[in-house]
Amino acid sequence: MMIMNKKIIAIFLILIISITMAIPSSMAHAVDPVPEDDPEIIKLRQEIEDLNKEIAANEAKMAEIMNEKKEVKKSADALMDQIAVLQGQIDNYNFKIRKLNSQIAALNTQIMNTENEIKATEEKMEQQEKDIADTQEILGERVRAMYMSGNVSTIEVILEADSFESLLTRLELIARIAAHDNAIIEALKKQIAELASLKAKLEEDKIKLEESKASIEFSKTETQAAKAEVNKAKSVLDAKLFVLDSHVAKLNAEDAAYKRMIARAEAQREAYDQKIYFMIHGIASTGDGSVGNMIWPVPYESSYISSAWGQRDLNAGSGNFHYGMDISMPGANAYDKRIIACATGKVLLASNSCSHNYRGFCGCNGGYGRYVIIDQGQGVYVYYAHLATVYVSEGEIVSQGQNIGIMGCTGNSTGAHLHLEMRIGGIVPRSTYAVNPGLYVRK
Repeated sequence: MMIMNKKIIAIFLILIISITMAIPSSMAHAVDPVPEDDPEIIKLRQEIEDLNKEIAANEAKMAEIMNEKKEVKKSADALMDQIAVLQGQIDNYNFKIRKLNSQIAALNTQIMNTENEIKATEEKMEQQEKDIADTQEILGERVRAMYMSGNVSTIEVILEADSFESLLTRLELIARIAAHDNAIIEALKKQIAELASLKAKLEEDKIKLEESKASIEFSKTETQAAKAEVNKAKSVLDAKLFVLDSHVAKLNAEDAAYKRMIARAEAQREAYDQKIYFMIHGIASTGDGSVGNMIWPVPYESSYISSAWGQRDLNAGSGNFHYGMDISMPGANAYDKRIIACATGKVLLASNSCSHNYRGFCGCNGGYGRYVIIDQGQGVYVYYAHLATVYVSEGEIVSQGQNIGIMGCTGNSTGAHLHLEMRIGGIVPRSTYAVNPGLYVRK
C-alpha cells in the first residue's frame, strides 16, 4: 500500500513538473487574484453601471429617433402620393398639349395649302382677264376692219347680194361671226365666275381653318395655364418633401452618432469586464513588457495591411483613432483563411458568441465580434478580432504558429480581415496600454 502511494505521489509530481515546463517562463509570474470587494473592482463596476445607463439612454434616444423617422416617413409617403397624383395630371396635360400642337401643325399645313390654292386661283383669274383683254382686242380689230371696209349694215349686205345663193351665204357669215363673238364672251365670263366662286370657297375654308386653329390655340393656352398651376402646387409639395428628406438625413446622422457612442461605450464596458475578470481570477501576466519574437498572423503571401495603426476617417469605424492593425486578403477568399498565433502564450479570453459574420456594425463583444486574447507573458496581450470561427479555448496554452481561428467579418467590420491589437503593461484604459503592432509584427 505504501509503495502504491509513493507511485501515485511520483506520478502527480511528474504531472506538475510537466505542466510547469509547458508554460513559458515569461508567463510563470501571474498577478494574484483580487477579492470582489476590492475598491478598484467596485469602481470599475460603477463605471460599467454608468456605461450601461449611458447605453440605455442612447438606445432610448435612438428609439425616439426611430419613432420620429416613422412619423416623418408617413408624412413623406403622403406627400409622395400627392406628388404622384399631380405628376399624373401634369403628364396628362403634356399629352393634351402635344395633341393640340399636332392639330395646330395639321391646320397650319391645311391653311398653307389653301393659301397656295387661292394664289393659284388668283393667277388663273389673272390669266383669264388677260385672255378676255386679248379677245376684246381681236374683236376690236375685226370691227375696225369691217369699218375700214365700208362699215356696211346687215341690210346693206343683204341688198348687195346679186343672187339668192349669195344672200344665204352672206346671212350665214353674219350669223357665224355674231355667234363666235357671243361664245367667246360667254365662255370667258363663265370661267371668271367659276374661278371667283372657287376663290370665295377657298377663302371661306381658310377662315374656318383659322377659326379652328384659334380655338385650339385657346384650348392649348388654357391647358398650359392649368399645367402651370399644377406645377406650382407640385413645387410646393416638392419643397415640403425636401424639408422632410433633410430632416430624415439629420435624424440618420444623429442615429449614426448615437450608434457610435453606444459602440464606444460597449467597447469600454467590455474592457472593464475583461479587467475585472482578469483581476478576480489573477490570470493576466505581469513583467517588463518584453515582446520577443513574433510572426505574421496571416500566413499567406498575398496578405497585406489594409488599415494601419493611427488616425483615420470617422466613417471608417466607431472612432477616429485605430488602435490596431488590419490585415486583409485580396478578393473574396479572405473568409476561409487561417489565423495563427504570433507567439506562444495563454488564452485569456476566447469568444465565439457573435453570429453576425457580415459587413456591418453589430457591436458584439465591444465591436470585436468573435475574438481571442492571448497573454504572451511579461504583460503583453495580443487581440485577434473579427474572426469567423475561434478554434481555441480560455486557459489553453497555444504555440507560436498554431491555428487559432478563421478570418471573418464579425463585430464592427466592413469586410473580412483580421484586427490585430497589442497592449503592453495593462488592459484598460485602451488608449494608455495599446501599442502599434506594426512595431513588433512584420510580414
